[in-house]
Amino acid sequence: MKTVAEFLAEALIAAGVERAYGIVGTSVLDFYDALSSHSGKLEVITVRHEQTAVSAADAEFRSSGKLSCAIVHAGPGFLNSAISLGIAMKDRVPLLLISGGVKRRLRGTDAWLEVEQKSVADGLVKVYEVVDDENDLPEVFSKVYESMLTWPYGPGVIEIPEDLWDAELSSVEHVEPPQFQVPKEAPETHDLIEKMRNAKQPAILACGELVRRPDYNPESLKVLSERLSAYVITSGNGRGAIPEDDAMCAGRVGFGGGSLTADRILEDCDFLLVLGNELDDVTTYGYTLLPRGDVVVVSEDPSADVRPLYYTRIRADPAHVLNELARKALNAETADREEWVKRVRSYTEMWNSTLSSFSSKETKLVNPARFFDVLNEKLGRERIVVGGQGTHVIFANNNLKVFSPGTYLAATNLGAMSYALPAGIGAKKANPERDVVVVAGDGEIMMTIQELETVKRENLNLKIVIVNDNSYRVLYIKQLLQKQGRVFQTILENPDFVMLSESFGIPAMKVDSNDQIEEGVEFIIRDGPRLVELVIDRDEIPPLNLNATLKMGSV
Repeated sequence: MKTVAEFLAEALIAAGVERAYGIVGTSVLDFYDALSSHSGKLEVITVRHEQTAVSAADAEFRSSGKLSCAIVHAGPGFLNSAISLGIAMKDRVPLLLISGGVKRRLRGTDAWLEVEQKSVADGLVKVYEVVDDENDLPEVFSKVYESMLTWPYGPGVIEIPEDLWDAELSSVEHVEPPQFQVPKEAPETHDLIEKMRNAKQPAILACGELVRRPDYNPESLKVLSERLSAYVITSGNGRGAIPEDDAMCAGRVGFGGGSLTADRILEDCDFLLVLGNELDDVTTYGYTLLPRGDVVVVSEDPSADVRPLYYTRIRADPAHVLNELARKALNAETADREEWVKRVRSYTEMWNSTLSSFSSKETKLVNPARFFDVLNEKLGRERIVVGGQGTHVIFANNNLKVFSPGTYLAATNLGAMSYALPAGIGAKKANPERDVVVVAGDGEIMMTIQELETVKRENLNLKIVIVNDNSYRVLYIKQLLQKQGRVFQTILENPDFVMLSESFGIPAMKVDSNDQIEEGVEFIIRDGPRLVELVIDRDEIPPLNLNATLKMGSV
């Protein structure tokens, strides 16, 4: 007979899970013991904070499409994972969290470690199941996986009481490896393709819901956009839907690092096809930047029902609909939209000129745009970029290009700092052959800096760039522009990041002038974990749609 711990370990392996991230505790010690006998099939990685465990598992799915797992101790361990569960839930990322629980006889007695975990998780996870009987585990496991892999994707939690791990199942059912939901038949798309053909200035917004689907085909998006001269703009989660150097890709749209080209296309298009669920307050600057023409949203996500309804909604898998539209576009005449093409070209030229001017600008300290331009040329095309939250992420959007789905990772829809370094760990473990670059601000990196020990212990060839302006810069700039310059509690005093990194055994370099940029880039691309600190001027405002950003903050 198999114990609960043995069954769960084997079920994870059968489901294709290759790694579990976590921190051991008394409530999961028996599970760790069972996992030790499966180390050749399922790697267990100890991290230094539970939020890292969940965000590393999150990043594995985003960057590889493979499900991963996190393991946490009951009570405090679970509570430490909450922010990362929220990040995954908001960005529609499936992952499994296995949490310990207090012994069943102690439930409801205000016991040591006891908190109402399921109530805390409400709104942060897609599904939460507590196993009270060992023989319920096979059904619970299948139920949680089925829920996680049905759109909207999201994290699932299985809580197992400490006293249940050694219980033996009376019979062991074979658990089929979980499968993603099979796309339903696409709705009729003839009217949709005709609307796109009849538009004079069409555009397509590619979202996370599109690129996360197992049936998403980037070639379909290229065909549709090229045949109909419909420019592609992306949400943060949609970056890489098509290569960002493709002539039909205008880049990321909206708050937090959108290109002015993409913003202008969003505003000027007379027909917008939204493939996914992210025509939201982020992509539209709080619904202050909206298309002039018709909008059709193709999404199965319930969020599309609760947002301002200024669009037509088609409830369907956007990847499946896209494939049908591309097939029809191949059989249709190529649309001639010379004026639209000229207009977008002028937007692109102006935006590129703005970026070039900023990159060539001489600055008191290092010019981060110039550093990332040089780094962009050195990285392999299959690179993965992991961005934090803050002004620094604008450089990850503007100056580091990505070329395929799942190669730009950020806490886009929760806007949470602390994601970048943990996600970099998961992305690198899942993609050891790819360049993985973490771009984090000084404020963000201090929230998870202890994970440098994990990076070193695992010998991850991870590249970490800290953009150090010694401030919470977004708020600092807002105080300058909107609070009459009253700067309060936004200036920081940081440690010496080079010494700190080296104390963990990771080589590091400080770049604080433009004449060090080439040396800094050559340093960071060498083999092994590397950290570069860019010391920049907090008063330099990077290229962004400042008017739309300020307007968003005032409504």
